[in-house]
Amino acid sequence: MQTLKLLLLVGFCMGLVSCQEDLVFSEYKSFTGGWPKTDTLVFDFEAPDTIRPYDLFFVTRVNQDYEFNNLYLIAHITFPNGKQIGDTLEYEMAYPDGELMGTGMSSVKESKLWYKSNVVFTEQGTYDIAVIQAMRKFGKIEALDTLKGIMDFGIHLEKVKQAEN
Repeated sequence: MQTLKLLLLVGFCMGLVSCQEDLVFSEYKSFTGGWPKTDTLVFDFEAPDTIRPYDLFFVTRVNQDYEFNNLYLIAHITFPNGKQIGDTLEYEMAYPDGELMGTGMSSVKESKLWYKSNVVFTEQGTYDIAVIQAMRKFGKIEALDTLKGIMDFGIHLEKVKQAEN
């Protein structure tokens, strides 16, 4: 039994290390009491190179105070030359029965949300990603003052996994 536990632990650790090898940049912003509508989250990173493709993910950690089945975000990428690309995004955060999606304990769930795939940073320099939450109550026009239940929000920049032959 001890041998089985040891093998499982070693396998888990190796899996974590192999996932981390592809991670180029990671940054999180934490909240106390939720994400205020006035908070624009800005993540700055240097272009790793101008040849290789990368995947961009948003990562959320939410608790049971998160009362929605989805998450609306508005994101802008600013290139080193000042050019901007904007996106309005919707992500599913809960199953139809209200159970939160993601990994982790039953009270806190982490979700890795796909943002951009196969991005080649053609310009050297600093890229900025700015994100705001755009959640509203059903039937309301104005945004929520504070999106409760969001504990952390971050981005991951990862090398695209090459297909094996």
